Amino acid sequence: MFQIDRKKLKYFDYFLFFIVIAISAVGIITISSTTNGVLFAKRQILWVSIGIVVMLISANLDTRHIKRNAWLFYLLVMAMLIFVFVKGILSHGARRWIAVSFIHIQPSEFVKIAVIFMLAAYFDENPKTQPYSIKELAYPLGVVLLPVLLIIKQPDLGTAIAVFVIALSMILASGVNRSLVLKGILVALVFMPFAWSKLKPYQKDRIMGFLDPYSAPTTYGYNTIQSEIAVGSGGLWGKGLHNATQTQLSFLPESHTDFIFSVFSEQWGFVGCMVILGLYFVLLYRAFSIARAADNDFDRLVCVGIITYLWISVVFNIGMTLGLLPVVGIPLVFFSYGGSSTLTAFFSVGVLLSVALRSKV
Repeated sequence: MFQIDRKKLKYFDYFLFFIVIAISAVGIITISSTTNGVLFAKRQILWVSIGIVVMLISANLDTRHIKRNAWLFYLLVMAMLIFVFVKGILSHGARRWIAVSFIHIQPSEFVKIAVIFMLAAYFDENPKTQPYSIKELAYPLGVVLLPVLLIIKQPDLGTAIAVFVIALSMILASGVNRSLVLKGILVALVFMPFAWSKLKPYQKDRIMGFLDPYSAPTTYGYNTIQSEIAVGSGGLWGKGLHNATQTQLSFLPESHTDFIFSVFSEQWGFVGCMVILGLYFVLLYRAFSIARAADNDFDRLVCVGIITYLWISVVFNIGMTLGLLPVVGIPLVFFSYGGSSTLTAFFSVGVLLSVALRSKV
């Protein structure tokens, strides 16, 4: 299964491979300029190195093996999610990580891929010429809602939203009656007040900070305000790697993770932002091209899920740094510091590379 076929090297998507490496390299440089950044950058180099190996291995996997073993991967991830509540690490009021020696693993990141594989396998094995009914969607919804509820319990609302949106995109791509979509929206609106009452205080603060950050500039609006200042102060060309005051004076919270794009914006300005956004655009465009060329429904749906996962990371993270979306703690894929998120991202692109190879070889 892991034997390298020389013929595959001819059709390997080197452009996609090097786009990912380029974004990761810029991310490491940016991380190194943050508070205690040298330490985090060294760790990120390790994670990226492991991620590249994971990407190359997954690129050589036959997606038919992935489909057959999707349920095993899903059960493993679910077991890890449950284990978080037993032996998980409590940090910043949330229990999201499992400690293995000095390494902290965040199982909720792996849920994104597990759900993608499970839904793709289900819809591939249960094709329909007519839109799926609510009864036929009961199983895939159960597959999604179980981990989503566990993730919310941690609590990690941002990742839960990401998993749900990924699943929704795949369900829509598989074919669903429009009336069901409208009914789902109406139900969501009805239950919105109830959902608000169940949010944690800090989650409500984040939403209020998004709606009116200047009403509480030293508490729940602080992160958004400081991020906007950093982005705006970068101007056209930026202040340079070590002259960004918001970063160097530690005004930016979580500068190496959630607000890494704010750091980059202050350092390299509008022009630098356009360059990095261009790289993400090319990444997503290549992913769309691979999805269109996929030669079976499973591969196509996996691509849809991975594309959604990638753009959610980009749109949600950059949106919250610009004050356009609430602060939900979603890392910027390939850019933010983080072991689990980095490995998940590289594995995802490896699967895209595998799909691309299968459609050509």
